[in-house]
Amino acid sequence: MKIVEIPINILNMNIKYFLTNKIFSIYGFLSIRDKERKIDRKNIYVEMNGKKYSIKFPFKRIRNIRGIAILSNFFIIKVPIEDLLEAELNNRIHICYSENDDEILFRKNMRLTTFFRKHRKNTIKKLRVFKEKNTTIVVKRTNSNSLIITVREINRTDFLKERVKIELANLLSKIYLKNICVMYEKKSEKYEESASVLYENLIDYGYKNIYYVIDKNSNHVSRIPEKYKKNIIYKYTFRHYLYFFSAKTFIGTETPSHLMDLRGASRSTNLRLYGNKFKYVFLQHGVMYMVSLDSSRRGFFRKGKSMPEYTRIVVSSDEEARHFIELGGYERNELYVTGMPKFDRNVRNKDADKIVIMPTWRPWEYNVIRNEYEQSGYYKMIKTIYNGIPDDKKDKVIIMPHPLINEYFKKSAFSKYMLKDEVYDDVLKSTDTLITDYSSVAYDAFYRGANVIFYWKDKDECMENYGGHLMLNENNVFGEVCYSKEDITKAINLKYGKRQEKEQIERYRKIVQFNDGKNTQRLIKCLEKDGIIKK
Repeated sequence: MKIVEIPINILNMNIKYFLTNKIFSIYGFLSIRDKERKIDRKNIYVEMNGKKYSIKFPFKRIRNIRGIAILSNFFIIKVPIEDLLEAELNNRIHICYSENDDEILFRKNMRLTTFFRKHRKNTIKKLRVFKEKNTTIVVKRTNSNSLIITVREINRTDFLKERVKIELANLLSKIYLKNICVMYEKKSEKYEESASVLYENLIDYGYKNIYYVIDKNSNHVSRIPEKYKKNIIYKYTFRHYLYFFSAKTFIGTETPSHLMDLRGASRSTNLRLYGNKFKYVFLQHGVMYMVSLDSSRRGFFRKGKSMPEYTRIVVSSDEEARHFIELGGYERNELYVTGMPKFDRNVRNKDADKIVIMPTWRPWEYNVIRNEYEQSGYYKMIKTIYNGIPDDKKDKVIIMPHPLINEYFKKSAFSKYMLKDEVYDDVLKSTDTLITDYSSVAYDAFYRGANVIFYWKDKDECMENYGGHLMLNENNVFGEVCYSKEDITKAINLKYGKRQEKEQIERYRKIVQFNDGKNTQRLIKCLEKDGIIKK
């Protein structure tokens, strides 16, 4: 349906909402001004996640003032909870106006007015837990004052006990001020990437105020050498919450939200994350020269969005730095061109013989995968790739779905190819050939000497959903590009067990320019120079 913007203005929108086990209700007062035509309230509706919902106006109050139609009315919208449980991860509500099935004359985000009173931005307004569905629905207000409905799996911090601990830690942090640095990796569950490498080096260099957060139940805890355990903080402890609110610096491979539960529902936590009162060093979990930073779904990595005001980003080359400058809005002095610390430890076994299938995730399919994974494009992609691998090499296959959705694939037909307690570093050590779509793990595997195969059949569709473009293309890609099962078969027969091609190595070195094993040393010098770490 074509969207044709006409001069309709929302003058006022006062909204309340009510969330029960059966209905999500939105009600309030709406004023709309139309300069060109008389508004027919029957043509006004709301749209969310591709579905339409009618707006009920109990009173007939459309007035014409000097030829301008003005609708001022109380309204009611009701959305069944079943629809929300099947919705995408993040959902905006749009107010639409249409007089036929071909055109939408008006489509705007539902924004909460500050006309009568000042509202706090970026706050959680409603939360409801559905244990039987392992789902939490969170209604929140964004920085732009829009209404967002997040539908995700249940977090531990959704429950009262943890929320009380968080609030107490927040209060105590006002007097418990320490110049400490807190480090972490994905979901505070990992100990295998750049943060753990940097952490160990800083401890070795004599830094006392460096701490590392990890979930005590993570299988990565056993990988931590004894000499580094003294500064380990376990996730969900009171000390974890206290240091989260007290720390002056965060250093991690993911955005600061990974220090707590993702998409958390604590107002205090969100105010801390977006309050710009700490320094932040983004190590990157992988080289981000992949999906462009100007993509709509990568907005949180751009300057001035969710990233703290004082942010420093570790990049692997001048080419990647240019990506952050031109499409991310950063200044050159905010980028550390040092290479990623984890690459200093990247090695591959001499007998590496595994074919690893590891695509990145698709956020728009998150809840489809949670509820009906076999219907997702992600699952169908893995199936196509697997079917393209020659039968005599299928015993070499390891399938590693993205960590955020890995759990849901353990009940699939591919579960026998998945590792129970996978550690990426261990898997990549034994990888001969990696097959991915747009995952940054491609850079990690290639650095070690593995060949990389890219599956791009869904590229255009995926980039449309990302709202951007792919930085890699036919001219700079450092692996074989495939679009079908047959292409996969040819690429495996061409690349498996072979050395990397010289031309592909040269292309790779333009994006990842360091291979001397001194990335961590270069980074520590930058952190000391800027006063981010102090003994």
